[in-house]
Amino acid sequence: MKLLVANDLYGLSSAAGVAVRMAEGLAARGHEVSFLATTQEPGGGRRWQQGGVDVHLVETPAYNARWRSWRSLNNPAGVAAMARVVDEVRPDLVHVHNLHIHLSYASLAAARAAGAQTILHVHDIMPVCHQKLFCHLDERLVPGDPVRYRNGPLKCAVCVRGRFNPLRNGTIKKALARDVDRLVAVSDEMGSALAQNGIGPCRTIFNGMASTSDPSDSVVSSLSERLHLAGRRVVMFGGRIDRLKGGLELLEALAVVVRKVPDAVLLLVGDALPGFFEEMVALAERNGVGQHRLVRTGWLSGEELRAAYALSDVVVSPSLCFESFGLVNLEAMAAGLPVVASMWGGPSDVVKDGETGFLVNPLQTAVLADRLLRVLQDEALAERMGAAGRARVAHLFSLEKHLDGVEALHAEMMPSS
Repeated sequence: MKLLVANDLYGLSSAAGVAVRMAEGLAARGHEVSFLATTQEPGGGRRWQQGGVDVHLVETPAYNARWRSWRSLNNPAGVAAMARVVDEVRPDLVHVHNLHIHLSYASLAAARAAGAQTILHVHDIMPVCHQKLFCHLDERLVPGDPVRYRNGPLKCAVCVRGRFNPLRNGTIKKALARDVDRLVAVSDEMGSALAQNGIGPCRTIFNGMASTSDPSDSVVSSLSERLHLAGRRVVMFGGRIDRLKGGLELLEALAVVVRKVPDAVLLLVGDALPGFFEEMVALAERNGVGQHRLVRTGWLSGEELRAAYALSDVVVSPSLCFESFGLVNLEAMAAGLPVVASMWGGPSDVVKDGETGFLVNPLQTAVLADRLLRVLQDEALAERMGAAGRARVAHLFSLEKHLDGVEALHAEMMPSS
């Protein structure tokens, strides 16, 4: 079987990283795999071999994100890229990951026109939402309650204002029904959210994590010294740092935490949206937390990122917006750390509430503070949860498990291959 994997961008983080690891993993299992991605860097298009995969990086012009709700439906440059690579590779199956920026939904028809079967692997809520879905928020709900993820034209128009395209969601729904043979969701909650908005059915294939080595003592020691973390209780908040990720609610909870755990600090690993870190500092000062408790690292990767986990006592991800999966939670569990995560979306499939960590409604900041205090003040509980998290990752979320699920789906679609 010839397989073409496609994603808007090529990289090792987020959905792009999942797509790249999937492609290289399938190539290692003996499949003939090509990869299509786009670049907006002038003259940046090229072709090379990576991890047994024939990579096609095609240049497409950049455009103002204001027009994404239109251009994501049909970006002529993205469609042409798909048509060209499909014509050259002649794949039996095209497995598309993210396409809502540059390739566009119309590229699915270009793949289908060449005779390939198609899969859309949905990594986020964009097929039914112009941006990050948060119209499900309800401070009364608790983990285990059914959540209504249904949106609608009026909600969307009020939310995104001038960027609203009234034809967007309906056009996407028709394109998926016409041009996609199978839909894959990265979590059961993602599948539920799509179904509530008229898209499906979906097969769930959890993201998989390749095994990694522990960071060296020297890297851990160097990072600890640079960030002045020795003797501190470290609450790690990783990923994109902004309002929709629950940064302000976390600071409200931290004000409670530091009264009982005075040596607690918040380790911010990732990039903050412009002005948001300053907003966090102002709130911390008002709440008596103090700016000195906010330790900012910026973007970390590789061994330094693993060292950040090694220096942490708990990882918190209190997102208000819909989380499709929550890779930071998976990384934390693989590192043997308890997790306090938002109940909205995919984290409820990743984190086993009360066993590998806690799920919370982040709008309930008192509950968020209580769950953080439980693991900070009970070392035995934290160790049990960390060990259970490692075991859960090995059992459900390994890269091998992910590849098994993908291969099984491909075999169903191409039984004679």
